[in-house]
Amino acid sequence: MLKRGSFILLITGILYACGSSNDCANEDISTAEVTIEFQDLTHQIHELESKGEMKQFFDEHPIIKNQFFEYGTLQPEAAFYAQVLRLVSTPKVQEIYRAPSVEALEKQLNQHRDIRDLLAYPYLSAKQGRSLYDLHEILKGSSITSINSLERIGMYLNEHPQEYELLSTAFGFITEPQLDEENFQTLKNPYVDTLYQEVIRLMDIGRLRFDLDRAYQRLHSHYEDFEMPTVQAVYSGFGKDIFISDSLLILGLDYYLGNEASFRPNVYDYIKERLTPQHLVPQIMQFTSLRFNKTDEAKRNLLDEMIYYGKALEFSKELLPCVDEHLIIGYTPKELANVNTSEAVIWNYFLDNQLIYSEKPIELTRYIDERPAVPEIDNICPGRIGQWVGWQIVKAYRDETGVSFKELMEETDAQKILRLSKYRPRLR
Repeated sequence: MLKRGSFILLITGILYACGSSNDCANEDISTAEVTIEFQDLTHQIHELESKGEMKQFFDEHPIIKNQFFEYGTLQPEAAFYAQVLRLVSTPKVQEIYRAPSVEALEKQLNQHRDIRDLLAYPYLSAKQGRSLYDLHEILKGSSITSINSLERIGMYLNEHPQEYELLSTAFGFITEPQLDEENFQTLKNPYVDTLYQEVIRLMDIGRLRFDLDRAYQRLHSHYEDFEMPTVQAVYSGFGKDIFISDSLLILGLDYYLGNEASFRPNVYDYIKERLTPQHLVPQIMQFTSLRFNKTDEAKRNLLDEMIYYGKALEFSKELLPCVDEHLIIGYTPKELANVNTSEAVIWNYFLDNQLIYSEKPIELTRYIDERPAVPEIDNICPGRIGQWVGWQIVKAYRDETGVSFKELMEETDAQKILRLSKYRPRLR
């Protein structure tokens, strides 16, 4: 008998079957016709030999430039000057500028930790060997706190490069020429060259192309007016992972190289586990579902969120029938085996704690959003468990009603889906 509140830990090696069809085994893609427009731009990026060539490439691909190489985040100079003016007009900042000694400066920074974190730490960390003495030298010789106009702030900073560096570092301000230089140096960095070589070695572009083509063809069979987007593959030194619009899909392949890669993006380990070539297309399909997955924005209780994400997962599985469910949901095989076996325990937890109709943001975050685990249920219960339960309800709804894929995506009544699903998990 399974005790309520306990979460089954399966013996390693005994896994729940996640269901690749036999029709999918040993699929030969070597001669398969692909209709999707797929542009592998990784080689072109690698061959850029000058800033002029890089800028020409960016002019030809403005979305790659803005989204993957950070030009879209550049602040106008006027916005930077406005930030500086607001900062130096603040009484506590003016007091810090007037500190008569290094000791007094340190005391005031410790009293005003927000200013310490904004002004002192970034500047001192930007260059090895800097100290509060260097910062005090800049502050005590400054007259910027007496300025009261944007125009004069700009003129002053242009005439005082040390203060410009201090304040631009504080606010993360960078000009387009500076970003040109930074990006070019990044692309010519030996470490980034290693990323390129590993994109070639670890990413099967032919497989990626084929899988996307087949998924989009299946989508077109449900939505005849759907037009396949142009797909562009790039690498940028972890500038961005995916950009998607109705007509364009851009993939930052360096994000998805898996554990064999020499360098990995700076994200939490439990998210990093899903950044592999095998997870890429399932994640793309979930992003694609945003266009088709209808929902009632006025209602946002836990059940609404569960069903919404459950439909997104079912969308991905419909378009990727040969992909194992652990890749669709982004769990390890063992995690999926555990939740499948403990399905009744998990569902009873939601019922016993009256969570299904909760609208509390903390509970939506706890059971729907990214987390390494959900210890409220069990320490080995994986994050996003509400999404997985929603998927089980959606699958039961389809089985029980025979509703079409398109009708499922159009349905916005989460309560109706739950009721007609007759969802009753069983102890396995």
